[in-house]
Amino acid sequence: MASTMVTSGTMTHRIDQLEKAGLVARARNPDDGRGFLVSLSPRGLKLIDEAVTAHVETQAKLVAALTDEQRTQLDDLLRQFLRGFSDKGSGSFMR
Repeated sequence: MASTMVTSGTMTHRIDQLEKAGLVARARNPDDGRGFLVSLSPRGLKLIDEAVTAHVETQAKLVAALTDEQRTQLDDLLRQFLRGFSDKGSGSFMR
């Protein structure tokens, strides 16, 4: 909940909707009966696989015009850019 910056009620509602859509499954937490473990259903896993595949294809198209050297430079710059967020502790983009 902290990383998505929503309340427990909002998170529960979102998980309810994902469960109704058949994308996740809930199981009682064997270590804590008050809580649930949420996992992707086979349908949810298939959807994630499709989304990741499409995302990787889009990334490849975006950098296709760059030379190998330019891609290396871009990787280095993005790594430095992201390191600036993680060095601040929370990784928040809101600072």
